[in-house]
Amino acid sequence: MRYPDFFDDVEPIDTYDPLAETLGAVRSGLISYNYLDMVKLAGHSCPTVAGAWLMSKIGLKKLYGDELPVRGDIEVKMRGSLDEGVEGVIGSCIGLITGAANEGGFKGLGGRFLRNNRLTYGNDIEGEVMLRRVDNGDSVNLSYNPSVVPGNAEQQVLMQKIMQGTATEEERLRFGELWQERVKKILLSKELWPQMIKVF
Repeated sequence: MRYPDFFDDVEPIDTYDPLAETLGAVRSGLISYNYLDMVKLAGHSCPTVAGAWLMSKIGLKKLYGDELPVRGDIEVKMRGSLDEGVEGVIGSCIGLITGAANEGGFKGLGGRFLRNNRLTYGNDIEGEVMLRRVDNGDSVNLSYNPSVVPGNAEQQVLMQKIMQGTATEEERLRFGELWQERVKKILLSKELWPQMIKVF
């Protein structure tokens, strides 16, 4: 599988998953997620997926500090409705890292390890996303502003050609390169994260 080299430069998010440990799926329950995992889930890499990654990383760091986040023990509340814009994409991507799922998620074993009803939409919250620890109730609100890293002006012209079916192979490749250059800057420019991700 070929993908942009910078995917491997994105710091992973390490978690502890007690369900995976209990069922023998992962020794010690330690699961490390890479940006490529989120790309595989979404089927693409874009500023929205990159934002979901950063909100997961920064939000979990705020909630757990130097401890490993406990996957499955985190609620994810989205302000927007499921069918609004990219809310579903963001929710699914953050759900990958946190283990939070909607009503169709895992219903637990003997009242433990449940994941269902921990990813909800249309919530009255301060940020775009709220992460909440189930064990102690601590929560963090986050909002994401990708406009801090604008796209290359050339992208618009190339996208129009692609949508019209008139783009050459070189132009299609160029568009993809420019698209991923922006994603790379979002993910690797740590000095810009405080401007992109508001935490409150």
